[in-house]
Amino acid sequence: MRRLLITCLSYAAAKTSPYSFSLSTFSPEGRIQQIEFAGKAVDNGPPCAAITTSDGVVLAKAYKKSDKALVVHDQSLHILRVTETTIATYAGLPADFRALVDAARTIAIELEKTNGFPPSASMLATEVGRRVQERTQRGGFRPYGCSLILASPSSLFRVDPSGWVAPIRACAAGAGSASIQADLATILDSDEGGATATRRLVELLTADGRGVAVA
Repeated sequence: MRRLLITCLSYAAAKTSPYSFSLSTFSPEGRIQQIEFAGKAVDNGPPCAAITTSDGVVLAKAYKKSDKALVVHDQSLHILRVTETTIATYAGLPADFRALVDAARTIAIELEKTNGFPPSASMLATEVGRRVQERTQRGGFRPYGCSLILASPSSLFRVDPSGWVAPIRACAAGAGSASIQADLATILDSDEGGATATRRLVELLTADGRGVAVA
């Protein structure tokens, strides 16, 4: 029995990298594995998608449906308002999304106090990306396990767990996002309006009895 236990512990140690517990240590391959784990949390979550159209920006987020008798109607925790002109959705861990939106709201207030005017989506995405990146280099923390999509009426930005920020015309994140991304490219090429793009996004994200929140 003791020999079996030692064998199991040895196997577990072999499967676990000594670099997988630190945010301040690179592996010999030049990777920070905690960030990769955060990326896996994004890839395993229900997908989200966003696209810019001639009528504005459309966000859609798939979620697991709950018992209708237990749900408060007209309330969504999957697409949240950050400022008067900016909304956000995500793929990954819901609790991390809510924490990141709270941080983004605080950042928006600080920027408005400093500059004297509300921040644009570009300014907000840049500062949120800086906050997310800080979580990848401090001991005692872990990266946010979600990819954040920020949208204003005319622009779209994605913030990944590494702190990488990019302006985009369309994107998808979460489970099955690669195939959804290919379909988004087709929608962009066809230059469809907001109503048609919304319907297409819902069709892409509806699967396995999931619900879809749209904004």
